[in-house]
Amino acid sequence: MKIPFRTTLASALSLTALALTACGSSSSAGGTSADQLVIVTASQPASFAADYASTGYEAAEYFVNTSGTLIRNPYVDGTEGMDRHQDVYDFEPELAESYEVSDDGLTYIFNLSTTARSTAGNPLTAEDVVYSMKRKFETPTSVVSFVSAPIFTSPDQVTAVDEHTVTFTVDKPGYGFTLLSLLSHFAVGAIYDSTVLKEHESAEDPYAVEWSSQNFNWGFGAYKVDDFTSGQQMVYSANPDFALGEPEVKRIVQRVIAEPGQRANLLTVGDADIATQLLPSDQKTMVENGTAQVFTVPTNAFMYLPLTTTIAPFDDEAVRKAFALAVPYDQIAEEVYEGRAEPAAGVLDPTAPGYDATGIVQNTYDPAQAKRILADAGITEPVEFTLTVNNTYPDLQAAAVQIQSAAAEAGFEVTIDPVSNAAFQEGLSSKSFQASMGRDYSIVQSPPYVMTLFYAAGSPINWPNWEVPAFYDAVAEGNDAADPLSDEAGVLWNKAERLIEEQVPTIWALKVQPLNAFAKDVEGYTFRTDNVIDYSELSK
Repeated sequence: MKIPFRTTLASALSLTALALTACGSSSSAGGTSADQLVIVTASQPASFAADYASTGYEAAEYFVNTSGTLIRNPYVDGTEGMDRHQDVYDFEPELAESYEVSDDGLTYIFNLSTTARSTAGNPLTAEDVVYSMKRKFETPTSVVSFVSAPIFTSPDQVTAVDEHTVTFTVDKPGYGFTLLSLLSHFAVGAIYDSTVLKEHESAEDPYAVEWSSQNFNWGFGAYKVDDFTSGQQMVYSANPDFALGEPEVKRIVQRVIAEPGQRANLLTVGDADIATQLLPSDQKTMVENGTAQVFTVPTNAFMYLPLTTTIAPFDDEAVRKAFALAVPYDQIAEEVYEGRAEPAAGVLDPTAPGYDATGIVQNTYDPAQAKRILADAGITEPVEFTLTVNNTYPDLQAAAVQIQSAAAEAGFEVTIDPVSNAAFQEGLSSKSFQASMGRDYSIVQSPPYVMTLFYAAGSPINWPNWEVPAFYDAVAEGNDAADPLSDEAGVLWNKAERLIEEQVPTIWALKVQPLNAFAKDVEGYTFRTDNVIDYSELSK
């Protein structure tokens, strides 16, 4: 089926003059400079503080490149046709020079880098670590207390031993892997420059959360922000005192280009080095023309549909089950994602050690069965609802059109409501959508984290508003296992995952490959589980 509203690479050619006005010529844009990269993207972060507001691709990319964590998942070469990516089941130092574990497995000791400095120029200290964790737990807009439980539930678990040593404690040895996974990623593990933030604290703004949501350069990342023009561009420069060494690319110019076809065209003609949030059709065209490169990775990114279980019609489990059979998964994978996606089977990583696939089946389109489920529930008229879509992401709008058509054959009448990124985030937070579509992922791949991330009771990102005691009990059983990656634990994670499969609070529809493309002379891309680009690894 053709998608009439999408801007393709060919149609973008007519917009070249406008795009070049926005981005400058190839010489002024820096596309030919060895120490500068130009990136074109769809929008900008809504906030510069992850514990104030952290959703959206652009926000995550900003946090990753301006923040530092004590440890990280190492970057490894891909095998079996996969490109470079993280090893999510191992860890290596970043802001910590080393770490060790007590004999009883309950205390993790981190020895901090003595050379790392923040983007404001201040040295890293144990106080920065303690302060950062207190802020994450004591900030009402932070999701850390929700997503870290029961492994990391209080800043009291963090202690400064001396200026360059901190400890984290856990209640059970089996919590250790998840703790390390949490500390490896910005949402929980980012360390802040307490010296800068304390200068901007006030009675109305403890921990300077409001201030930091609108201001930058208080992290320990590989880059600082030199310039920000709202709605137009951000300019980054390398932090010479980054813990892992000064990045090779010294300057990143990130420009906002709303139309995906324009972004693809700017990369094609050499006025950008990287383009993000592209249409898969444009990725395919650029690769076939030899003008860009894309990568295939062990993706954890889902195209998914949260169904609000406290709002009709999805307060009815039968309706949720039927709609899960009304989505044309294979058709979307081929026609929207050009084969760079595949129907999902569950929410956990099937390659994880100890994974148990019992009862977990791949998503399929079966309109006849959907109608039978509705009929058995006494529903004979078409089920009407509104599917809200973030208009920043053209692939989701295209997928929504295909769902609208296919679901009609299964007994559903779908109205598509494309809204701005700001309106979409607000609606998610208020849980006011009947159903919505997004692309998201669990940054941390520890099984208990993956399953509770979007379903923790009371969490602002429990978008389906699904709170089921049996699910929480099953996750708690798994957390009691000595090793979360053991076969024993795998059986327990399966028990929890099957409840998601059976009650369908969310349709985890497709696993999608990265929607970016790179100039042929850009090297160093490494897939991360946060699905963004680590600028510090790139070179030309």
